[in-house]
Amino acid sequence: PKIIPSIKNENLSPVIFKGIIDYVSDFYDCAKVCDSLLTEVENKTDLIVPVGFDLEWPFSFQTGSGKTALVQICLSEAVCYLLHVYNIQKLPASFIALLSHPKVKLVGVNIKNDIWKLTRDFKEFPGQKVVDNNCLDCGTYANKILKRSCRWSLEKLTAYLLEKHINKDPSVRRSKWHIHPLNSAQKLYAATDAFVSLLLYLKIEEKNKILGQIKEQTGLVS
Repeated sequence: PKIIPSIKNENLSPVIFKGIIDYVSDFYDCAKVCDSLLTEVENKTDLIVPVGFDLEWPFSFQTGSGKTALVQICLSEAVCYLLHVYNIQKLPASFIALLSHPKVKLVGVNIKNDIWKLTRDFKEFPGQKVVDNNCLDCGTYANKILKRSCRWSLEKLTAYLLEKHINKDPSVRRSKWHIHPLNSAQKLYAATDAFVSLLLYLKIEEKNKILGQIKEQTGLVS
């Protein structure tokens, strides 16, 4: 695959999540949030509900990747949910029901890797089902719609489609995500990643509709 030319971040304004960050860290609060989101999804008339999705976990060069510490869920610019699951032994049933709901599309770059990570850390999570039915990779989708064949990262796709840059401060990215509570910099970093994933999907959808309209107007679609 082609690698997209680098775009200098200093020329781009940062994308920052400015909505409400709802941070929860115990089993019952996680279950309550997911119950509420399930109701929201089911009440929507849309056939597809895109959900910006991301994970964070601690990493060390000595021991490698630690257990999933944080799950980020974003359905709109108004609010992003951060579920601190590091100390939870078993995922709430409502969490699994939300991520595997027939309407839900989890959107992000390399999204399937996150799902497999979650599956390794929580054996009750139906990873194969979610990968097959509920994942939409923004990089793959962008290539399909824009007729490209690039290997995208979240940063590169954000620069290319949104003309923004994401703050990937190493001191936050490599921080101790398992330590409770998270600090404000960690929360903002995590919420922004999930929010950007949602924005990317919506931008690609917008381009898809425009291209469809152009084809209709030029008689390329019967």
